[in-house]
Amino acid sequence: MRNTPSVDIEEDEIICKCFHITESTIRSHIAKNNITQVKDITLACEAGGNCGSCHILIQLFIDQNKPIKILEQSSKQENLKSKNNKKGFWKNLLINS
Repeated sequence: MRNTPSVDIEEDEIICKCFHITESTIRSHIAKNNITQVKDITLACEAGGNCGSCHILIQLFIDQNKPIKILEQSSKQENLKSKNNKKGFWKNLLINS
């Protein structure tokens, strides 16, 4: 009887074969630097800077990151609105007294 692991270990896939850049490296640069174009990834970590076959995956990662940024921005705007409304409430209360 052979001992085999019961849990599969996920590997960080290499997306850019030319420069051996992994998916996590690319996604990290996208998230940290708010990258919106493939050429910006190439400048940040060289991924996509040679043959270009990984451009479609890099663009996919960029597109997947956009909804996260939109949610973060709308959450910040809602927080600002609620803070402004509280100030307005107290200001109005004191003025009307």
